[in-house]
Amino acid sequence: MLVNISIEEAKEILLNQDIKINTIDIPIVESLGYVLGEDIISDINMPPFDRSPLDGYALKSDNIKDASKENPIVLEVIDYVPAGYVSSRKIENGQAIRIMTGAKIPEGADIIIKYEDTEFTDKDVKIFNYLKPNSNIVKMGEDIEEGDIVLKKGHLIGPADIGIFATLGRGIVKVYSKPKVAILATGDELIDIDEIPREGKIRNSNSYTIAAQIKRIGGQPVILGICRDKIEDIKNKLKDSLEWADMVITTGGVSVGDADLVKEAFQEIGGEILFWKVNMKPGTPIAVAKYGNKLIFGLSGNPAAASITFEKFVRPTILRLMGKSKLNLVKVESTLENEFTKVSNQNRYVRAVTYYKDGQFFTKLPNKHSSGILTSLSGTNSLFYIRAGNGPFENGDKIEVEILDYPEVE
Repeated sequence: MLVNISIEEAKEILLNQDIKINTIDIPIVESLGYVLGEDIISDINMPPFDRSPLDGYALKSDNIKDASKENPIVLEVIDYVPAGYVSSRKIENGQAIRIMTGAKIPEGADIIIKYEDTEFTDKDVKIFNYLKPNSNIVKMGEDIEEGDIVLKKGHLIGPADIGIFATLGRGIVKVYSKPKVAILATGDELIDIDEIPREGKIRNSNSYTIAAQIKRIGGQPVILGICRDKIEDIKNKLKDSLEWADMVITTGGVSVGDADLVKEAFQEIGGEILFWKVNMKPGTPIAVAKYGNKLIFGLSGNPAAASITFEKFVRPTILRLMGKSKLNLVKVESTLENEFTKVSNQNRYVRAVTYYKDGQFFTKLPNKHSSGILTSLSGTNSLFYIRAGNGPFENGDKIEVEILDYPEVE
C-alpha cells in the first residue's frame, strides 16, 4: 500500500488500472451524450445520386458559354422535378428542366443555375451568365462513400450524429453504458436530510453534492444513505453495493483516528488498497481500493475536500467507465482579481470563480478556504492549483486555472 503519494502518482496509478467498461444497445434518440461503442460504417453513398443543392434550372453548360446580361441565352423548359422525383426526360441542346433542392440531376445536365440568376416563364428560361461544368451539383458520395467509417468508436454522440445514424438506417447503436456509482456516507454524527439536527449531529450533505457531480458528467448516482461507525455495517454495505454498482464512493472515515474504519473495511472485504493519503490540501485523506475490476474511493468527510478529490481522481475514472479518452479539464490563463496570502508546504487546490470578459479570463477566490466549509463551493466553477511553497498571489497576477464545466474536447 502506497502512503502519502503525490497527485501525479495517484493519477498515474488510477490511469493504469484495468476497469470493466460495459456496452449496451440503445435506440438512437436515447444515445445523445453517450460514447459510441462501435465504428459506424456506411453501406451506402450519401447522397445516393447526383443532386441539386438549390432551386433552379438544370441544363448543359455548353449551351450558355456566350450568355451575358446584354445577350441572355433562352432555353426551352421541358419538365419540372421536385425533390423525391426523377425526370424521365433527357436534356438536349437548347433545353432546361426546372429542378428543386434535393432532386436528382436529370440526364444530360451538368450544371444548375439558381432561380435568382434567371428570368423564366412556364415555357422558357433566360440565362445571363456562364458557369463551369459541375457547378451547383452535389456529387453522389460527396458526403459519405460506401465503406467509409463515418463515426469512430469512442466518439461522443451529439445531435448531428443521431441524424447520421438515421441516414444510414441505424435505429439502434452500441454505446458505452453510463456507470452506476453507489454513494455511502459514514459517520455517527450524520443524520438524513429530512431530520432535525440534535446536538452533535449534522445532515448528510456530502452524498448529495457527490451525486450532483456524478450526474453532471453523465454517470448514474445511487445514494445508499448513512452507515454508522461500525466496521461490520460498512463491510456489509460495501459488499451489497459491489454486486451491482460499477464503482463505490464513501465519504468520511478515512483519516487517522479510532473511528476511521473505511480503509480497514476495504481490506476486510478483500479489496486491495492502491494508495492512502495524497500530498494535497484539501483532500489528503483519500483511500482508493480495487475490488475485482471495480474501484472503491474513500473520500474525506469534509465537504470541500470530498468535492475536490472527486474532481481530481474520481471524475476521470467515471469518464473512463463511460468510454471517454479525454480526461483532463481545460486550463486557461486568468487574471487574479483578489489576493491569496497563504504559503503552504503542501500542494493546494483553491476553489474559484472564473469568468470571461473582453477577450480574457478573470478569477476571484472565495474568502473562506477551509475544507469543511460547504458554502465556499457554491458558485465556484474552477480550481486554482498552487504548488507547495508558492505564493502569496496578488491582485492582477496572471494565474492558471482549471475550468470544472469544460472537459477536454473528444
